[in-house]
Amino acid sequence: LDEKSGSFRNFVDLERTGIAPTLTLAPGDSTRITLSYEHFRDTRVADRGITSFRGRPADVDVDTYYGDPDQSHVRATVNLASANIEHNFGGFTLNNRTTFGDYDRGYQNFVPGAVSADKSRVTLTAYNNATQRQNLFNQTNLTYSLGTGALRHTLLMGAEFGRQITDNFRNTGFFNNTTTSLLVPYANPTIDTPVTFRQSATDADNHLRTNVGALYAQDQIELSSQLQLLAGLRFDRFDLDYHNNRNGDDLSRTDNLVSPRAGIVYKPLTALSIYGSYGVSYLPSSGDQFSSLTTITQQVKPEKFLNYEVGAKWDPSDRLSVTTAAYRLDRTNTRSTDPNDPTRIVQTGSQRTNGYELGINGQITSAWSIAGGYAYQDAFVTSATTAARKGAVVGQVPHNTLSLWNNYRFLPRMGAALGIIYRSEMFATIDNSVTLPGYTRVDLAAYYSLTKDLRLQVNVENLFDKGYWANADSNTNLSPGSPRALRVGLTTRF
Repeated sequence: LDEKSGSFRNFVDLERTGIAPTLTLAPGDSTRITLSYEHFRDTRVADRGITSFRGRPADVDVDTYYGDPDQSHVRATVNLASANIEHNFGGFTLNNRTTFGDYDRGYQNFVPGAVSADKSRVTLTAYNNATQRQNLFNQTNLTYSLGTGALRHTLLMGAEFGRQITDNFRNTGFFNNTTTSLLVPYANPTIDTPVTFRQSATDADNHLRTNVGALYAQDQIELSSQLQLLAGLRFDRFDLDYHNNRNGDDLSRTDNLVSPRAGIVYKPLTALSIYGSYGVSYLPSSGDQFSSLTTITQQVKPEKFLNYEVGAKWDPSDRLSVTTAAYRLDRTNTRSTDPNDPTRIVQTGSQRTNGYELGINGQITSAWSIAGGYAYQDAFVTSATTAARKGAVVGQVPHNTLSLWNNYRFLPRMGAALGIIYRSEMFATIDNSVTLPGYTRVDLAAYYSLTKDLRLQVNVENLFDKGYWANADSNTNLSPGSPRALRVGLTTRF
């Protein structure tokens, strides 16, 4: 992999290089060993998007850049090695996978903030952050199939152990070495003002060690050719030790988590499967990417997620599949402000997501293939949190999304495709103060196979040059979607 590319955003570009060799060994008929290594490097200009004004994206050109591009950069270097061993013996299948990862990531950026009431100025801040992280994880699975009378069992037992070491360091930008914010022109927010990056009173300088251990078991029971049951249980021990290099504070948090899961599959017809599932999962309260701990989060229980889902899969032909599902996700133990004492945090916040999905994939005719889906989501706060009132809509969760990709082969070596993407409007964040408008985007593609191993392809993204907003990092960091773009590619296989 070697990529260099620009962007429709002013001053933004990227360069990526990578290599990922893999070696597979088979010392015997029942053993298979796969060794792999990945080296990846990414450097680019940091880009925090465009600000908002009065609840909508700011009415500036989509290529408007905030801050100083010469001092805005992102770098990431990844080295990842893994070994996977699979061995079959006496009806058992043993799989062991060990992965080591070394990550070195840093970024320095300028962040657009609020717009003045007269729409003449925008607040600008800056900071940089560096993270070094090493992961070592090992997972072992043992599966076995057996029959007990009319029943058949597929048993799975396993264990997972891992350690993560993280060093995190942050600096704040001081404009002209004096102030942490700067007012810049609304229509021309690109600057070259001198900025000094140094630690403020609250910037991170942390060392963290995370240990994870898990045991799990699962039984998939075939009661008949039409009915299957699944039941599983997982136990996790999550242990985080935090050291603040600035003041010497040492904090720790240990969570013992039990996660059950259950499912049922019923096949009334050979081409039709109906299923239901239930599962529990957790998120420890230890900061973004488990990179921090405070005296508050040290006392806070993990957030809990309960997922309920029913669905079906129908294969009207051996080349076409239709899926559908309805689900509910309840999130509890989110943090809320104590109504009797605003200085205290209590875990009474909660959220709920109700959703429905419909998907289709496969061949309509021998020349026409289709892939797409529709999703409806209603994600809202069911009891107030520190970030939102009861009834608030969860940020960046549109009610309706639709994607449909059609591929038609006119000749054995030539074809074309038409794609449609639709998304209804959504809020940028959970406080519901900024709305990202909905949009419909149309894409085209055409390809011609020069030989059996060489293909020429042309893609037109956003055919009608529709302006839209892809996502948001905050209410004032909104990312615009790309205008019309043309890509020509030559693909080979060997």
